[in-house]
Amino acid sequence: MARIKFMTQRLVALAALVSALFVSLGPCSASSTIVVTPVGVPALKQAIAAQRGHVVVVNFWATWCGPCVAEFPYLVKLQHRYGGQGLVVMAVSADTRRDVPTKVQPFLTKVRANFPQYLQQSKDPEDFIDAFDPSWYGDLPRTFIYDRNGRLVKVLAGGQTEQQFVAAVKPVLVRRMIPAKQN
Repeated sequence: MARIKFMTQRLVALAALVSALFVSLGPCSASSTIVVTPVGVPALKQAIAAQRGHVVVVNFWATWCGPCVAEFPYLVKLQHRYGGQGLVVMAVSADTRRDVPTKVQPFLTKVRANFPQYLQQSKDPEDFIDAFDPSWYGDLPRTFIYDRNGRLVKVLAGGQTEQQFVAAVKPVLVRRMIPAKQN
C-alpha cells in the first residue's frame, strides 16, 4: 500500500510539473515554432562556409517588404525541389527582434519554410550590408548564390519569380566541386 501511495504522489508531482511547463510556454499550436536565430556577419559567413559542397542561396528579406513576401514561397519550393541535389537555402530577416514572434515566425509557418532562418543582428546595418556586397544599398530582397566551393557566383536584386530562381540555381547545381589543393 505504501508503494502505491508513493507512486501516486510521484505521478501527481509529474503531472503538476508538466502542467506548469505548458503554462509557462504559453499557448501551443499543432505545428512547431520555427526557430529564427539572431546572427552577425561572422556567424552568418561561418554558416555559409559550413555548407561547402552544397550550393547555397542566401536571401535577405523582411515581412514589411512586399516583393520579399511575394517571392518567399518560391524559395520554399526551391529548397523542396533541389535540396536532394545539394541546394541549401538560408533566409536572413531584416525585421526587428520584437517582430519575430508576431510577424516573422507566423509568416514562416504559413509558407512552411523548411530551411535555416536568421535575424540580422548588427549595431550598424550598413556594416552588415557592406560585408556581403559593398555596392549594395540595402534594398530588399537581395539573394546571394554561392557555388559548392563557397564562391559567390550570382547576386539577384529585387523580387524574383520561381522561374528566375530556377534559372539562377540550376546551372550552379550541375557544376561539380573543385577539390581543395593539397600542400
